Amino acid sequence: MRNPRIIEKLDNWTYSVPLYNVTNEGIEDSTKMIVSLCRGNRKDESIPRQEGMFTETLLQICLEYLQGVNVGELANRDTSIAITHIEDALMRINKRAEDRKLRGVQVTYQK
Repeated sequence: MRNPRIIEKLDNWTYSVPLYNVTNEGIEDSTKMIVSLCRGNRKDESIPRQEGMFTETLLQICLEYLQGVNVGELANRDTSIAITHIEDALMRINKRAEDRKLRGVQVTYQK
């Protein structure tokens, strides 16, 4: 089985990630999936634009999955801590977005 932490970075906004199948013999390698992150600047068309998802979307998927499996006998401290860290990451990304919105630089490549 390929290491699930090894992903192929195609560029700064696009990744090829491994997929797996669960069989009677265990976990087997499957194909790969392309994950693209949204990129662009609404005011500057010279900056390349790319359709994709936001970082928050990936974190939200992870959060909801871990919350869903961290129940009953399967619940454990390490998963609970991971959930807390993902919630913290989402809160900080939101805080950064609100700050950028107040400064008028949201969805731009200005600091």
